[in-house]
Amino acid sequence: MNKILIILAREYRMRLSKPSFWVLSLLIPLLLAALYALPVWLSVRNAKPHTVLVVDETGLFEHALRSDEMLHFRTMPDLSYAQRQMESDPDATAILFIPLRESTIPTDAFLLHQSNTPPLALQGTVGNQLQVLLRDALLEDVYHLDPQVYHSIASNGIRLHTQDVATGRESFAQVKSVLAIVLAALITLMLIIFGVQVVRSIQEERTTRMAEVLATAATPVQIVAGKIAGVALVATTQMLLWTLLTAVAVGGIEKANPELFAQARQQQSSRTLATKGSDATVQYSAPVHLASDAMQGLTAINMPIVAAIFILFFLLGYLFYGALLAALAARIDSDADALQWVLLLLSPLLLFLVLCPLLLQTPSGTLSTILSLLPFTAPAAVVMRLPFGIAAWQIVVAALLLVLCFMAAATLAARSYRHRLTTLD
Repeated sequence: MNKILIILAREYRMRLSKPSFWVLSLLIPLLLAALYALPVWLSVRNAKPHTVLVVDETGLFEHALRSDEMLHFRTMPDLSYAQRQMESDPDATAILFIPLRESTIPTDAFLLHQSNTPPLALQGTVGNQLQVLLRDALLEDVYHLDPQVYHSIASNGIRLHTQDVATGRESFAQVKSVLAIVLAALITLMLIIFGVQVVRSIQEERTTRMAEVLATAATPVQIVAGKIAGVALVATTQMLLWTLLTAVAVGGIEKANPELFAQARQQQSSRTLATKGSDATVQYSAPVHLASDAMQGLTAINMPIVAAIFILFFLLGYLFYGALLAALAARIDSDADALQWVLLLLSPLLLFLVLCPLLLQTPSGTLSTILSLLPFTAPAAVVMRLPFGIAAWQIVVAALLLVLCFMAAATLAARSYRHRLTTLD
């Protein structure tokens, strides 16, 4: 045991002493913070009022389109005059041209622009307003219905609640599906990243000739166990650093630029209102509850248990795949061949991610259960099913199978490492 701890400590110190470890530990949180703040900064920086010149040959829309602080409509007499105005007016973003057809109901509208394409938000707002105004015109002129009455009827939607018959608890299937995909993708990515580090650790010995030195002080089993445990400790350290530094960076950016984020939230709110409209675009009530449903769905999930089982199966999955990858690295000398074999060995996890949308249809189905018990897919399959609920016996059996397979893989890795040392001798 002491020799394993010595090898673990050596592996840990060696990897922490590498500049790449600290560069990645500092760079990744900065990149994540930048990904969080950059869209906010761009949305505020690029936010400017837009003017749309309206040429409506049908006469249905030109006086009904609603302007706001960020979007202003100006009626033009004809298309040629509007084109001259757009060339001379730098604030004119586009021309909304609605041609008169033989049919009394317009079927096409054109948003004409020059060099720069109008923003997608502007296109969506204009399209939504045209659609609503055309619908109101049809209701009033063709079907002789009061649009206000129609909107009051349309706003009375019905929400379908999926509840457990015994407990009466809401299922929140959409929230759980998103969380399941995130957990499965996260554990797969972590197993790939830190599993490959085991391969690199053993491959590095080929160039440093450290294997001969270690062989004189410890057995192959102790060497492999120390390396796997050392990389696991490095992985845990790096994950903690990423979490803490990302939280600090994001908090620092928000604290240093409170007005930036306040302005971005205000713009987002105004865009949402502009897109939905007021009395002309009454929506079903279901989207209004999206944010509250997400919060209630996350609250309904026992997050401490999910986190604990996630960590458990990450460690078990890492030990299993780490031992397999150590055995593989000890047998292969070429780095190019090693990469191909690593991808082949990790392909069950990648295949599981491809099957995730299908498995989410029936999280407790036969295929999901089988994949939860197979050691090659168990880490991702079990955590994917956690938000929906998974039988305790399946978790226990999956964990035991992973432990047994890890012991077998560790034995194979020790034999491969012993063979490698014999070859070196």
